[in-house]
Amino acid sequence: MFVGENGSVFRKRVSWRLRAALLASVFLVPNAHAADSLLDALVKAYQSNPQLLAERANLRATDEDVAQAIALWRPRVSISAQYSSIKSESKTDPAVVGLESRTRPWGADITATQTVFAGGRILAQRRVADANVRGGRAILHATEQQIFIDTVSSYMNVVRDESTLNLNKQNVELLKKQLEAAQARFEVGEITRTDVAQAEARLSAGLASLTAAEASLKASRLFYERTVGEAPGTLETKPATPGLPASEEDAKQVANQLNPSLTAAREAEAATAAGIDLAVGQMLPTVSLQASYGRSGQERGAETIGDETIVSAVATVPIYQGGAEWSSIRQAKELNNRARLDAEDARRATDEGVSNAWENYRASTASSEANRQQVKAAEIAFEGVQQELEVGSRTTLDVLNQQQELLNARVALVRSERDEVVASYALLAAVGKLTAKELALPVQLYDPVENYEMQTWRPLGAATYGN
Repeated sequence: MFVGENGSVFRKRVSWRLRAALLASVFLVPNAHAADSLLDALVKAYQSNPQLLAERANLRATDEDVAQAIALWRPRVSISAQYSSIKSESKTDPAVVGLESRTRPWGADITATQTVFAGGRILAQRRVADANVRGGRAILHATEQQIFIDTVSSYMNVVRDESTLNLNKQNVELLKKQLEAAQARFEVGEITRTDVAQAEARLSAGLASLTAAEASLKASRLFYERTVGEAPGTLETKPATPGLPASEEDAKQVANQLNPSLTAAREAEAATAAGIDLAVGQMLPTVSLQASYGRSGQERGAETIGDETIVSAVATVPIYQGGAEWSSIRQAKELNNRARLDAEDARRATDEGVSNAWENYRASTASSEANRQQVKAAEIAFEGVQQELEVGSRTTLDVLNQQQELLNARVALVRSERDEVVASYALLAAVGKLTAKELALPVQLYDPVENYEMQTWRPLGAATYGN
């Protein structure tokens, strides 16, 4: 290898320029001004996500089960009317003209029926409907949390992939400078063709990683747009994590009260318990009062108009229905047994979910801190290897390897910071507090009770609450 005076000066000049380039592009992610915060994304998702809006509509439909149960207590009124034209003819001898008559009778009735006792079926049906409504609210709660988790994940995916893309772009630019420097040093005989080939190979690998990073960012942006409702702009790169329980045990205690999946399972158990009473009610008597008023007459012939008023009490006692009623009771009991076991399973799953979420958050926090230390060490090592290259104690491959380690460390830090934010919100969701109300989002909160109170007692009208 040629190491003359001119070569030494040339090497120092090239090394100085390369180090200047390294300092100018030290794998730092651009510090852009944030146009959208994570809070903004959550607000947009809460207001416009179709999956969340659809679940609200589904809950409003479930509210109507209560209205339909209440309606069974109200009287039923019906009106019937009939009008006929009757032609009749009679004769005793075919040769004799017979007698013909025409009448047009009419009649109208109004009937009112009021159920007095239905074997407890109406009350049981109301209890089933109310439990289903409460379970529906829990499902809406779970849907809201899932939308928020998707929003946080999509937001942080975009932040992660944009940072990774920028790191890869800077890496490619630096590898190009490394290749130029290697070619220049090869021309003066300082290094061999192998060193140049190593720089070329590393640049090709960097370009491949850049292409993969672009594809990942595109997918993350599409996921964000589907969840939030619009394409992401410039995002805040380091959103704050929410307030979390002080300990794992505290988190479990809160989750036992607020976790929506557990709440839905408990309400399903309550609904099936009321379903047993509903099945038993099929074997009990039904008592109702009925009042009717009718008027009838005819237009032709002898004019007669009659009025009739009837008031009656009707009692129906089922004696035997082929065993179907007993089968319904047995079925209702087994459905309640299943719901009770499902509720216990949901409780265990909630405890497991909270523990896993707690450990994931703890691990991601520790990983972020470790990766920060790794990046600092990799930066020092990279600078040291570059200086050692200048004095000839390191090869081009050593520099390229250390450069790749620095890139890997920075990408790992970006990923762990993303995981830390997502894990914090996932822990909040496992507890049951990842809601617009708990996050204090600046939105008009959707109140499911408002539609319930407005619709369930309405005797007339087809107007709906809307979105």
